[in-house]
Amino acid sequence: MATQRSASYTNEEDMHLCHIYLDVSQNPILGINQSSDYFWSRVELEYNSSKPVLLTQVRNKRSLQCRMQLIFKAVGKLRGCVRQIEIMNPSGASEQDILIRAKILLAEDKSYKKGFRFDHVWPILKDIEKFTDNGKVAEVLQRQTGKFVSSESETPTSESPQSMSPGLSSFSLNINDEDIGGSSAKRPIGVKKAKLKRKNDEEVSTIIETIKEENRRFAEIFKQGSSDRAQNYEIQKKKLALAEYREDNKILFKDLNSITDPSLREFFQNEQLRVMQKRAQQHGQGSQNTSNSVDQYLDNLRGSGTNLPDY
Repeated sequence: MATQRSASYTNEEDMHLCHIYLDVSQNPILGINQSSDYFWSRVELEYNSSKPVLLTQVRNKRSLQCRMQLIFKAVGKLRGCVRQIEIMNPSGASEQDILIRAKILLAEDKSYKKGFRFDHVWPILKDIEKFTDNGKVAEVLQRQTGKFVSSESETPTSESPQSMSPGLSSFSLNINDEDIGGSSAKRPIGVKKAKLKRKNDEEVSTIIETIKEENRRFAEIFKQGSSDRAQNYEIQKKKLALAEYREDNKILFKDLNSITDPSLREFFQNEQLRVMQKRAQQHGQGSQNTSNSVDQYLDNLRGSGTNLPDY
């Protein structure tokens, strides 16, 4: 009878697994001198016993180990791309800009054409020891997975942990110098590999130059946009001032004699006074001149035979 395949991992399960993995691997007591089988047994126990209520799927250590291998491989690749972008030292690029460019670079790998699928665990794993300290990668892998994967050979030696622990599932980051930006002594690569590496380097350089050109173009667009926004602001400001001027004119030219309601007539009289004072100030006249002009204006509006009250 065929074994039933377990359900796919959710983002919440991935995050929970990464936290458990770090807790077990970084435990100063449990994380030292333990076999691969014991290590993943601890991960399995901690994962299933402490998972949130919403996570109902029980995972065995083989499933957890395979899932962690997939996550580490993707995170390691993206971390290598980030290091490559950082080495280029793009001017004015923020951490988010570098990450975006690194994802573009990662998508050039045929294995990641659909892009990076582990954004939900990137903040958890991006700065851990495996990716920041090249010298300790092999040591950590030996201790926790039971297999050391060299960048030069895929064949384990008689002294490797795998030969001492047969049957244990392997799990490695598969990180090379290009992934982490480090350097180590290597045997000379073949002609085909040299050509492939040169081709990859040229493609990376082309991508970087394209990104730089896009940045320059965006900077020009932003600069032009800022100028246009300033010009538009001045136009809108003038339009608002003209609209206000027209509304004030409606108040100034309001015929108070046609208003029979005393309260309403007094309101418009006060508004006309306000407008006259504002315009006098705008034309640099003093308060005395403003008062005289307003008084003269109101006298003209009252005329003879009107019953308007004195203001």
